[in-house]
Amino acid sequence: MLEKFGLKGTEKKDVFFSESAPSNLIVIKHIKVELARQNANLSELKVKMAQQAKGVGANAIVNFKYGQQSHKWWQHLTFRWDTESWHGEGDAVKLLI
Repeated sequence: MLEKFGLKGTEKKDVFFSESAPSNLIVIKHIKVELARQNANLSELKVKMAQQAKGVGANAIVNFKYGQQSHKWWQHLTFRWDTESWHGEGDAVKLLI
């Protein structure tokens, strides 16, 4: 666990991830990613989210939430590799040192 910008979190691909957020932020973009593979992992999810954040000029994702979720019964009617997906979301922001 790192501490940056007065927040505790982690870092992936030069983007800081924190489950909390300082007040008075300007959100550049809300990012939401789903990896429809159970064998995916949190690191892969963060890489995808970091790419999106960097694409809009952000250096951090705050209010970061993530988890695994089972697919609905009707989603199995189409081809799926696994029965669960990883999902993550958060607010892409530019935090100053």
